[in-house]
Amino acid sequence: MDPRKACRLRDTLLIVGFIIMLAAYIYEPLFIIGAIVAFSCLIPDYLYNKCPHCKKRLGRNEAKYCQHCGKPIDG
Repeated sequence: MDPRKACRLRDTLLIVGFIIMLAAYIYEPLFIIGAIVAFSCLIPDYLYNKCPHCKKRLGRNEAKYCQHCGKPIDG
């Protein structure tokens, strides 16, 4: 998975988890499920948000180039 897809997946999981946690107002056990979904956004971020060339973490870098090695981020 390329880093841009990993960022989109991370953001999607975080938003969906937050919406589920808000739905806990109606049904309380949904808060736990929403928290699990929201924290699962850390998995693709940790596994795939790396430069394909130098393998260093990109963090919140949304640029087209790696801030460490300067090579383009494929995607």
